[in-house]
Amino acid sequence: MGAATIGTLVGVTIIVAALAAYLITISYVLYRVSFRLGTVLIGVRAIVAQTDAVPKYVGIILNDVMAIDQAAHQLLSWGKTPEDISKVSRMRAMAP
Repeated sequence: MGAATIGTLVGVTIIVAALAAYLITISYVLYRVSFRLGTVLIGVRAIVAQTDAVPKYVGIILNDVMAIDQAAHQLLSWGKTPEDISKVSRMRAMAP
């Protein structure tokens, strides 16, 4: 073999090794990103599972607050004139 052939083979070997190292690095980085993304997805799913019941409890709390508002309105209406009683409280105006 001539010097040119050996030089070409060494050059091709270096290029192939550099490409292999580059591809291995990319695959390792993608593996880490995939693992972290999976961890984030698991965390988001856990948060969603924990907050599923929130709308139900918000409705219950709103009903309790409405009952308190009605009781307070009734309590405050004692001794007032009928015109004062007919005024709508802010909580009733917010109710759907």
